Amino acid sequence: MKRLLWFSLLICAVSFLACAHNGGLNRPASYGYKVDIPEGWRQIDNNRYFLLTKDNPFKQYILVQNRPIGKSFRHTKKKMRTTMLPEEAAQIVVDELISDQNLVNLKLLNNTPEKINGYDGFKILYTYQDAEGHTFKTLYYGFIKDDTFFNLRFTASDRFHFQRDIEAFRIMLRSFEIVKAETA
Repeated sequence: MKRLLWFSLLICAVSFLACAHNGGLNRPASYGYKVDIPEGWRQIDNNRYFLLTKDNPFKQYILVQNRPIGKSFRHTKKKMRTTMLPEEAAQIVVDELISDQNLVNLKLLNNTPEKINGYDGFKILYTYQDAEGHTFKTLYYGFIKDDTFFNLRFTASDRFHFQRDIEAFRIMLRSFEIVKAETA
């Protein structure tokens, strides 16, 4: 009986891991991007978004995403629209951040319109704590291009890492280019 229970648990775990690896992959059909990876940073394997770190992702990371505007956000279920103003898109992101219970003591420090390599977008600066009480600071840029919402963000665990590594993020941000997605 014990052996059957362990075997069942193993089968469930393997099934879950197989689904977790392939599940949820959703890439916009129209646009991708390319960026220059800052010197000394490395990419963390992930099939859903582009994640970089210098030391480790618990100290600092850069995250780049492109998502279809029709895809609902996880916590608010809100969606972007092609006709949105940058301020409206920023408000959806702010609402999503506020609704995320993993972001304890969220403090919005800045929310302004911003040009991102020629695209009308927004910039949000905020701090939060994780469940263990560690404080993080995030600089978040976002904009809509046709049917795709792009966001680029830099998060660091403390003032030292934020100040030390923010310039690498700014350099990467300046290298950001939209590319037309290849059709199969």
